[in-house]
Amino acid sequence: PETEKIYTDAFFADLDGVANALDNVDARSYMDRRCVYYKLPLLESGTLGTKGNIQVVLPHITESYSSSQAPPEKTIPMCTLKNFPNAIEHTIQWARDQFEGLFTKGPENTQKFISEPKFLEKQKSPGAL
Repeated sequence: PETEKIYTDAFFADLDGVANALDNVDARSYMDRRCVYYKLPLLESGTLGTKGNIQVVLPHITESYSSSQAPPEKTIPMCTLKNFPNAIEHTIQWARDQFEGLFTKGPENTQKFISEPKFLEKQKSPGAL
């Protein structure tokens, strides 16, 4: 990748370990390979919705991140959609989320407000919307 001009051998030589919080498998695999090459411990972490994952990689001692294959992601991570949409699928999902918020949830809540006398009271409870 183009960042290898910045993150050179000298950069990795100054590290005692790496902690990851990357948003895609390709980037995680790349950093895993770099850590194994430079014999650096890696704390790999990630989230997908409400699910979290953490893996400690000690080169040549424990299994590396790239050694096992996670099942393909069925949803696009929210941080990718909000901060770095880099594929057409991200743009489409972002637009769908916007449409749902503007044209589905809003009108549904308006209809509930009109038809349900205690709608506002229900909204005060945790997790109402």
